[in-house]
Amino acid sequence: MAGKSQSYISEYMELPQRICLPTDTEISPDLINTLMKIKDKDNERFVTLQKYYKGWAKILERTRDAEKSNNKIVLAYPAYIVDILQGMAVGRPVTYAVSDDFRDKMIAVQDILDLNREQDENTALAKMGGINGVGYEINYIDEEGNFRFNEILPQNMIYVWDDKINPEPWLAIYVRDAITLENLTADEKAQAATVYTADRIYEYVPSQSGFKLEEEYDNALGMFPVIEFANNDEYTGDFERELTQIDEMNLLYSDNANSFEETINALLILWGMVNTDSDDFKKLREDGVLLATSEGAGGKQDAKFLTKDINDTAIENFKKNLDEAIHKFSKAPNVTDEKFSGTASGESQKYKVFTTDQIIELKKRKFHSALTKRLELICEYLRIKQGIDLDYREIAINFQDNKPYDELQNAQTVKQLLDAGASRQYAFSKLKGIDDVSEELERQRQEREAYSDLFAETTKDLMYGQDDLGDNANEVREASEG
Repeated sequence: MAGKSQSYISEYMELPQRICLPTDTEISPDLINTLMKIKDKDNERFVTLQKYYKGWAKILERTRDAEKSNNKIVLAYPAYIVDILQGMAVGRPVTYAVSDDFRDKMIAVQDILDLNREQDENTALAKMGGINGVGYEINYIDEEGNFRFNEILPQNMIYVWDDKINPEPWLAIYVRDAITLENLTADEKAQAATVYTADRIYEYVPSQSGFKLEEEYDNALGMFPVIEFANNDEYTGDFERELTQIDEMNLLYSDNANSFEETINALLILWGMVNTDSDDFKKLREDGVLLATSEGAGGKQDAKFLTKDINDTAIENFKKNLDEAIHKFSKAPNVTDEKFSGTASGESQKYKVFTTDQIIELKKRKFHSALTKRLELICEYLRIKQGIDLDYREIAINFQDNKPYDELQNAQTVKQLLDAGASRQYAFSKLKGIDDVSEELERQRQEREAYSDLFAETTKDLMYGQDDLGDNANEVREASEG
C-alpha cells in the first residue's frame, strides 16, 4: 500500500459563517468587493465539493515513477450519499393542503407552482444542499408579470443577515459572469451583480474599479426575495465530513489494482544458472526476468516469479470497515445490506434506517422553513397582483415518506388511527402511496355522493315504477329483486 491518504478538502474544512451587517450599511461597489473577498474561501470549498460529487477525487492527482503502476480508481460515494438522502427526503413530491374554505384560492397558488415546475426545483435545491450544505432561490416577477423562482448555486450568492439578536436576512448579492459575445470563450470574465433588499433592487455592471451602479428600482414583491435552503444548522454537505475516509478508500482500491498489476508483471528469478552472462541478463531484465547467481534450494537450479506477499484478508477487512464507517457517519443507508432485501420486514428496515430518519427529518425541517417563505412570497404576489387574499399559514406542507415499508403494517396503522378517533385527514396522511391527502378525500367524497345518488334513484324507481335509470332500469330492478 503506497503513500498516505490526505483529503484535498482538509484545507477548506472551515465551515461558512453567517455574514451579519447593520441594515443601515451603505450599498456600494466597495461593499460588494469586500463581501466577495470574504466569500472567496467558501467558494473554493463549494467548487471542491461539486467536483467530488461529479467524480473527481484526490487520487486523480497522484503521480508515480513511470515504471510503476499508477491506477486511479474513484468510488462514487459522494454521489451515492447525496442522491439517496435526497431521494428519501424529497424523492416523492411535496404536497400542499388547505381547508375547504380556501380550496378555490389554493388553485392560484398551485398554478404558480406548476408554472415553475416546483417539484424539479425542489429536487435541484435538495441536491444542491446535499452537496454544498446550502442552496439559494431567487423569487421575482418576470417581464410578463408572472411569479417565478429559480435556484442559484451558492458560489454565486452572497447572503447577508442583520445584526439583531434573532438575525433575519436583509441583503443578497447575485454575482455572475458578465457574458458578452466578445468574451464568450475567455477563461476569465468580468462580473456583474444584482443586489436584493426587501424594498429595492440594484443592478451593477463591470467597471475598472470592479462594479458600477447601472440601475436601481423598487422590489415589486415588497419582501426580501431570496430564500436560503440550508442542509443543516452547520451548512455542511452530506458527504463532507467523510471525505478523508472516501479518499482513503479510493487509495486502497487504486493500490490494490497496482499490486495485482505488478504481480502479473512479476520478475523471474534464476538460481544457479551461472552460464547466463550479463548480455543475457540485460535481455532477460528487459523481458521481466531477474538473474540470481547463487544456487537455489538444495543447491539446484531453480526458477520462480518474484511477487509481493499480499494479505488479502486484512485488506478486505479494512475496506469493509471503511465502507461501514462511511455509511455510518454520513447516515446514508447501504441498500446492498441484507436487511434491505425483499424478504426483510418493514420493522427490520425501520431499525436499520433509524439514524437515517433523524437526518432526513432535519433536512425536511430546514426545507419546510424555506418552502414556507416561498409560499409567503407567492401569497403576497397574489394579493398585490390578483387581489387574492390567502394567508400562507393556512397552507399545510406535507412531505411524503420515500423509504422501504411494510404495506400490511402501514394499512393496519391507518386503521388503528381511524378506530381511535383520529381525523380522516390525519390518518390518511400516514398512508404510504397517497401524494395528496386532500385530493384523495375529495375523490372519496365524490364517490360517496355518486353512489348515494345512484342508490336514491334506484330506490325511487323500484318504489314508484319510474324509469329514471333509462335503459339500465330493468337490469337494476332484476339485480335488486335477485
